[in-house]
Amino acid sequence: MRSKKTMRNFLAHWSLILMIAPIVCVGQALAQERTLNHANVPVTVAADNVDVGPLTMPQAEYSQTYPPIFIPPLIQPTPGFRFEISFAPPVNNIPTDPYQMGKYGRLSLDYTPLTVFDGSDLGVMIQAMHVAHHLLLYSAGFTTDINKDGKFLLTAGLAHYQTGNAPTEPFVDAPFIRFRMQSLSENDPFAVDDDGSDLFVYSEVETTMHFRSYISGTAGLGLRLTPMLRMIGGWQHTEFIMPTERAVRTVDGLQGILQWGM
Repeated sequence: MRSKKTMRNFLAHWSLILMIAPIVCVGQALAQERTLNHANVPVTVAADNVDVGPLTMPQAEYSQTYPPIFIPPLIQPTPGFRFEISFAPPVNNIPTDPYQMGKYGRLSLDYTPLTVFDGSDLGVMIQAMHVAHHLLLYSAGFTTDINKDGKFLLTAGLAHYQTGNAPTEPFVDAPFIRFRMQSLSENDPFAVDDDGSDLFVYSEVETTMHFRSYISGTAGLGLRLTPMLRMIGGWQHTEFIMPTERAVRTVDGLQGILQWGM
């Protein structure tokens, strides 16, 4: 008799546990789901203005400043790295062959955030430039990003170049300076400008200090195609001394520049 009563108590006890356990499990799952959903809900700021450091901007403009842009990591350049390729054939005899076009071009590499000097980014730059049958120039130096926004780049270093039509003309070494200016800020390439325009003004000046001096200037307009790619077109004027002819050679051309980097 006692064994039957014990069996009934045992069955009643486990029946109660089996009835309560699903309710507890479902309750815990719903609680976790509510917690996850609450974490994903954007925080509502009651203030009309958002403090973003030394400046304050309306919350509506702040929410539109950084749109979601996905760029594969493999094609993202290192911040401060810039690769530039340009062509500047003479306007009086523009070549149509790609090989001949390449004789009037330049390649350059910049990496500005190597260190910080006097509040500005300081890095290095190397370049190679060729003007067909007249000028072959290699140079390297230090580049400073004035204001750290990509608008003003000043490069100073040493150039190793040759001028003249004769292939026996010697190479000379001379200090050089290159200054580049653009109205487009690269402080944050993913930021959206207030006016929504990606058109900007570009200019540059480069010269060497030697009795076989070389000077070049460019002015034009640029278009930012992507946060990393920019295309620039303009007018270039170049002068350099031809020692064999004892004259100053002048080359005017339409320059096209392709920049990649951030």
